[in-house]
Amino acid sequence: MTTADKTPTELERKVSERLAALPDVDSSMIEPHAEGTKVILEGSVDTVFSARKAVLSAETVDGVHDVESHLTLTGHGNGASASH
Repeated sequence: MTTADKTPTELERKVSERLAALPDVDSSMIEPHAEGTKVILEGSVDTVFSARKAVLSAETVDGVHDVESHLTLTGHGNGASASH
């Protein structure tokens, strides 16, 4: 199977598996949705660093060409602030 043959369901599963392997990121609060080769991450994370890790991790999945983050910050993380 080539990367072009991956279904949205397969991409979502692979992204979920990749997110679950991330240390310091609560992947149970992140839901990936695939539209073609684009993956949209929805849900919440503790810090902006967790959001960046999730996006970078999703980008490394074979068959994913674009990642869009719709993640919200809960601010319950240790140290990092979501305010600018």
